[in-house]
Amino acid sequence: MNPVLYWNNVLLECSRRDFTRGFNNSQQPGPIRTSRAMAIVHIAIHDAVAFETNRAAAAYLNKKGVAHMIGAPPADSVLADTLAGAAVTTLKAMYPRYGTFIDDSHSGASNAAFAYGAQIARAILDARADDGSTVMVTAPQDETLVYGQHRADPFAPNQPRLGLVWGNVTRFTGSDHQPLAPYPGQGSMPLVDDPAYREDYEEVVRYGATERRDRTAEQERIGIYWGYDGVMNLGVPPRMYNQIARVVVADKALNLAKSAELFAQLNVAMADAGIDAWHWKYHYDLWRPVAGIRAEHSPDGDPFWAPLGAPQTNASPGRYTLTPPFPAYPSGHATFGAALFQTLRLALRTAPAPITLADVLVEEDGPGDTINNEVFTFVSDELDGISIDPNGSVRQHSPVTFPNYARAIWENSVSRIYLGVHWRFDGIPRTSDQNVGGVPLGLEIAKEAHALFNSSPSLGGSV
Repeated sequence: MNPVLYWNNVLLECSRRDFTRGFNNSQQPGPIRTSRAMAIVHIAIHDAVAFETNRAAAAYLNKKGVAHMIGAPPADSVLADTLAGAAVTTLKAMYPRYGTFIDDSHSGASNAAFAYGAQIARAILDARADDGSTVMVTAPQDETLVYGQHRADPFAPNQPRLGLVWGNVTRFTGSDHQPLAPYPGQGSMPLVDDPAYREDYEEVVRYGATERRDRTAEQERIGIYWGYDGVMNLGVPPRMYNQIARVVVADKALNLAKSAELFAQLNVAMADAGIDAWHWKYHYDLWRPVAGIRAEHSPDGDPFWAPLGAPQTNASPGRYTLTPPFPAYPSGHATFGAALFQTLRLALRTAPAPITLADVLVEEDGPGDTINNEVFTFVSDELDGISIDPNGSVRQHSPVTFPNYARAIWENSVSRIYLGVHWRFDGIPRTSDQNVGGVPLGLEIAKEAHALFNSSPSLGGSV
């Protein structure tokens, strides 16, 4: 197996194990910490390839101008051992509880090449040591709330806030957050006086309720398929998006350098997606549908409305609804997903131009044109024929084929409407002239990450 894919698989298994009890007690809780951990591991692997193959100028550390004391590789070193040293060292730093599993994942060689890889990994870890990520990831809810502000899910009244200051974590690419326009209706009293907000409000009332109402079986499949809401044995979205990337590259015959660059690039893009999305989440601090629809200030408020909720996969029997513990706008799912698929297009050159918001909006009317280089089939762990629904039944094995990456971005974004945990505009606007939601945010973040890794010299070759 390609060593990059091998260590990526070990990383994904560590992430899965990190959620064997669901969200509680995980070492890298939530999508934000997980995306940072995955980026660190893959940067170390990337730089191990760069330094070991005498392409130090292509290393992330050097491109970012990080001071280090990494010299030439030892004589007669073996690249696989250097990669193992880098991967094992960062994995054990991110997932220390699984040290035995991580050690068992390599040959156990403790040679000069392994030590060289460990040195590279420690330089990466040192560079991120003071990046602001050591803050408490959760915080209590505000005691004095104002109209429209995020608040605890009424079905989980003691729910904390996740990632309150994660937007202050140092980004992996540039220093500035990618811009994002306000959500529709910001400042309106009530919010439903704004026609665009009202349209999205009425949509989630109809399609996201716990009882099916207007939601079709296919729409419910879309909602569950893209879940990964920190549940048992599945984890969080960055794990799913890495699984998708593995499927996409399976038939691409990428060499080791290109593989190392691709997985570093896509995980850096997702780490910055987490930082930027959470920055804007707490900047706008918008309530979720479960709060907004039930609010007494809304003339159309329904005090009994309940969302289908984030999938409670592999949980104890007896469905209960649950909304993620952080503000709605923008959607993390939409931002992560758009960053992933834009990265895949740019890095793999599957089409002549980057994915645009207009490309994604075309998918609203049904699957768009097939792009042969972008067709992939993926089985979500949510619907793999193994995972258990809260009603005790085994979910159906459901492979889904996508004709292009824009289709996957669209479906991933609107999936949150069908669960009732997001407004449409959290993910994507209705017209392509609006910089609203996680999709345009993620598309731009991916372009920024690609520019960093693709700048000459590029480990995988500039494209």
